Amino acid sequence: MKWLTLKEIKQQCRIEPDYTGEDEVLTGYGESAEETVLNLCQRTYDDFISEYGKIPQPIVEASLMLVTLSYEHRTPVTQYQMYAVGYAFDMKVKPYMRLVSPYSAEDAVADQQVVLGSDVKIAFSADLPDDLLMKDIDFTVKVYNNTEKDKAVTLTKADCIMVGDGEEYVALVDSETLGIGRYLLKLTVQIPDTDYQTHYRKEVVNINPHIVVTG
Repeated sequence: MKWLTLKEIKQQCRIEPDYTGEDEVLTGYGESAEETVLNLCQRTYDDFISEYGKIPQPIVEASLMLVTLSYEHRTPVTQYQMYAVGYAFDMKVKPYMRLVSPYSAEDAVADQQVVLGSDVKIAFSADLPDDLLMKDIDFTVKVYNNTEKDKAVTLTKADCIMVGDGEEYVALVDSETLGIGRYLLKLTVQIPDTDYQTHYRKEVVNINPHIVVTG
């Protein structure tokens, strides 16, 4: 296990610390819970450590909730039990969920080479929850030069062009403004979420459109 311990799991499940008869089973539940939370958040363990310095306490608590559910209900649970656990679980996990994975150097998509002086159209979208499309939410997108990060433009939703049914938008950028280098996007979206006082949750994600401007 990466962040849960047998001691924590036994305390959560009200198991005597000296009882070792189910240690293997409990460890399996712990590993499964951690993997489930990472998958739901679209994150890795190292990603959490890099951003927060540790595993956030709500993530630990959510993981323990999944372990308890597995331990107490070793057969499929009822609809009521799933609902009760799911609501509390969502409240803890939602703030740490990513909409899309950040770009990485290992991304296999080929770069599009653009000559400086060209106007650039950059398509972007996000994997939104609850069947939402980009047209259903408010957002801003910052397009910047990864080589010279002070060279950037920030566009509102109204500045961008909706594509098709609204699942995707296009940002229009003048390469003379941003200069030579790799262009990256920082997308900030407002997602409807009644768990927050404002009824919206802000999510910021990085997108690599694989556009490189050359001289």
